Amino acid sequence: MENKMYEHEALASSDVELSSSSEMDGLHGPMPRHRRQRRWPPLHYFVYGILALSNLLFFSLYWRARRSGEQCVRPKLIYSPAAEAIEYVPKRLMRDLKNNPFTGEPNDEPTEEFDKAWAHLLEPMTIKISADELSHLPDDSIAMKDGSGYIAELTVYHELHCIKRIRRHFHQQRYYGNMTEDEHIREETHIDHCLEYWREAAICRGDVTLSTFQWLEGKPFSRVYSDHECVNFEKLDTWARSRMVDTKDLSVLAGRPSE
Repeated sequence: MENKMYEHEALASSDVELSSSSEMDGLHGPMPRHRRQRRWPPLHYFVYGILALSNLLFFSLYWRARRSGEQCVRPKLIYSPAAEAIEYVPKRLMRDLKNNPFTGEPNDEPTEEFDKAWAHLLEPMTIKISADELSHLPDDSIAMKDGSGYIAELTVYHELHCIKRIRRHFHQQRYYGNMTEDEHIREETHIDHCLEYWREAAICRGDVTLSTFQWLEGKPFSRVYSDHECVNFEKLDTWARSRMVDTKDLSVLAGRPSE
């Protein structure tokens, strides 16, 4: 009887040791016979890859759609530091002649107020750019003597200069009354340059704004006013004025031939 009890206890003890051994095996390493690895078929990888690419494409298109519409219509093919100041706004251009400081009253001679308005408008014709900004341009420029940068001009101000010059040409007695014959010839050449500069500028921009027609005195005339997509000139002008250089004082420039 004692032997049977001893055998039973021995068997029970053996069972505990086997159980403990099994648990330890599970702690120290995998048991390939009892665990299966879950593997995704190749189709799953393909589907998840397509989803990832779709998400990238979606966010790329979303980001581009958030950008201003003019970026698509007006790509930045030519570098200009002033691009940061460009903002397009809808604007109705009326072309009024009355109470216009840049035209004066119709058929009247220019006044001092007229001259002051044009002088103020053209103040930022020459601006300062940095050496880094100049490095993006195909040509060199004249340096500032203090080493702070180089001079350049925004084309819009050269166009405005040409318009002012042509208007002055209509009033030669006021502006060019004491010109010599040679000076008159040079002035005629300058006017031809301005007209060609203006013609090329109009073709370059290619404004596609539509003007509608109306009957006037039995003839079809396009309306003077029209709605345009315009640069916010006040914003651009503020940017230019923050960099303007008065080149009437040539001493601020480096490398003068006489030096």
